[in-house]
This record gives sequence, structure tokens and C-alpha cells, in this order.
Amino acid sequence: MGIKDEMQAKAKQAKDKLQNKQGETKQRGQSEQERLRQRADESRQSGQRSLDDISDDMDDRT
Repeated sequence: MGIKDEMQAKAKQAKDKLQNKQGETKQRGQSEQERLRQRADESRQSGQRSLDDISDDMDDRT
């Protein structure tokens, strides 16, 4: 194997490793984004429940 072949093999390994890392990072980013989306939905639902409870309390008083 010549020096050129060795360099090409090392470059290919580095490229494959980089692409693998990018794939992992992208997947982690998507997971984090989904987790944040779920938390926002839960917060919205909790806020809506609170507003509904206040409305019910106000209706009970009248």
C-alpha cells in the first residue's frame, strides 16, 4: 500500500467518523427539541386548567 492509499484510507475513516458524529448530534438535537415541545404543551395545558379553575370559581360565586 502506498502513501497515497494510506492517506486516502485515513481521510475516508475521518470522513465516516465525522458523518457518524453529525448523525448522532442531529438525532440528539431532534430528541431535545421534542422534549422541549412536550414541556411547552404540558405547560400550556396546565395554564389552561388553571384558567378553567378560575372561571369555575368565578361562576360558583355568581
